[in-house]
Amino acid sequence: MAVPNPQPSWKDRAYDLHKRQHPVLRKVVVAVIGFTLIAIGTALLVLPGPGILVILAGIAVLSLEFPWAHALFERIKEAGDALLRRLRIRPK
Repeated sequence: MAVPNPQPSWKDRAYDLHKRQHPVLRKVVVAVIGFTLIAIGTALLVLPGPGILVILAGIAVLSLEFPWAHALFERIKEAGDALLRRLRIRPK
């Protein structure tokens, strides 16, 4: 019996679109968006708002194209998982 091929999720479609763009243009756009999010997040550390979450979003965007940001993002995820384990909350 053939298993139906599930439709790709929105994340898969976004990733495919991301990879189809011109490599230099893609890197510039990702850098601009990522560093803008980090700058806004830094401002939100002293202004009312979710500064740390916006900074993490900027690092996540940068990790799409830059190996140093990907390594940093992985370290942040591991630290978050360790914190959740220490608090006895299981990540999904």
